Amino acid sequence: MGKNINLLYCIVGSAVLALLNNPIFSYSKLGIFKNGYGGNIFGEILVKVTNILSLFGFILLMIFSVILIGRNINFRNNGL
Repeated sequence: MGKNINLLYCIVGSAVLALLNNPIFSYSKLGIFKNGYGGNIFGEILVKVTNILSLFGFILLMIFSVILIGRNINFRNNGL
């Protein structure tokens, strides 16, 4: 388990990034603008940046999960 703890931390961080577009967090993200984010350039930039970060979060989540699965497969003592 000790060798996989860093990968588990990476998976948790990637999951947090992937959840940036969750509707629960979108209200808190866009609630700082009184009239909606459409009229404010900072709001539009904030939405685009969080969309890109969420995409990277999903990609990293898949990569780290595959690496974690690959490290835990025991090819020598398969038993089949």
